[in-house]
Amino acid sequence: MLVSGFVDGKLIYIVEFPFGCHQFVNKLEAQLDKRFPHGDRTSEYLRGASFSYVNFIGCKKLKINYLLNKKEIEKYKKYISGKFYNFLLKLCK
Repeated sequence: MLVSGFVDGKLIYIVEFPFGCHQFVNKLEAQLDKRFPHGDRTSEYLRGASFSYVNFIGCKKLKINYLLNKKEIEKYKKYISGKFYNFLLKLCK
């Protein structure tokens, strides 16, 4: 899975993690269980599945494919969730 973050059209980061990451799968399964409490139904879909950084930040195989440098990241601090911002900042070179 590739997840990217943009601010005003500027690419800030690209992170990669396996689709099977435990936290990520749990989030999707919870949404599916809520939408289909009695199992799958023909011709019905969950079109609005969602997730956030908390659902992949702990993945052991998480990779950073692209990240602005520390000086650039700091310009966008107000647009990035605090905990995720700190996570990205630690990864900056």
